[in-house]
Amino acid sequence: MTLRQLGRVRLTADLRVLTGLHIGAGKDAIEIGGIDNPVIKHPHTGEPFVPGSSLKGKLRYLLEWSFGLIRQDGHPWGFKDDAGQTFERGDPIQRIFGTPAKREKWDFGPTRLICRDAMAKHAWRDDILTRGLTFTEDKTEVVIDRLAGKAHDRIGPRHTERVPAGAVFDAEFVFRLYDTGDDGARDRACLAWLIQGLSLLEQDALGGSGSRGYGRVRFDDLTLIGIDGASHALDNRFRAPVFNPASPDAALMEIVAAATA
Repeated sequence: MTLRQLGRVRLTADLRVLTGLHIGAGKDAIEIGGIDNPVIKHPHTGEPFVPGSSLKGKLRYLLEWSFGLIRQDGHPWGFKDDAGQTFERGDPIQRIFGTPAKREKWDFGPTRLICRDAMAKHAWRDDILTRGLTFTEDKTEVVIDRLAGKAHDRIGPRHTERVPAGAVFDAEFVFRLYDTGDDGARDRACLAWLIQGLSLLEQDALGGSGSRGYGRVRFDDLTLIGIDGASHALDNRFRAPVFNPASPDAALMEIVAAATA
């Protein structure tokens, strides 16, 4: 197989939290009256951030459904226990996100997508500190007694920590383009599909408890920075197209082509 790296492009955006966001950190100790479900924070500054693994995992989940590549056992597409399974060289999920499958089962090169941790945007962080506010909020939830129609007496309230609406993080994605014998045509299509995946994420939710209103986010000022360093504003164009698993949106492909020339 021919494999030649053509270059790298970047996607940058302000990741804006529209409803309380919870990406859990786990907890080693239980305090009376304390938070039951804390959010992940920087160990030195105490500031919340959005892990790249959370962004990559949710994007992969959404695109697997969009391409119809859902396994009946619930594992990710390309899970390593797939005995004897091989993958098409053009498989968009494996190209974009990588695969844990053994090397002999694929030949389309390394993972294309790198998701950076999204750290708190300086302007938002400074505003919080100036106003004497906290970086997170405590959301109290209860279990409803189905007969009495009120909070259940025997099941106490639980306290979930959330990043509040209005928080802003610096999001960055790196996409590596390779020529696998087609001058990079398939990787360009995968990049366009990935950009549409950000729109799918806006329509869904990030983090936990999305079905209860948590985790609605928006990508503001989404910009594609090309191989030559030139910036290509994506504005609302990444939101409009209907996702087509057979072919990426033509207008997005034009932008991708210009950025990867």
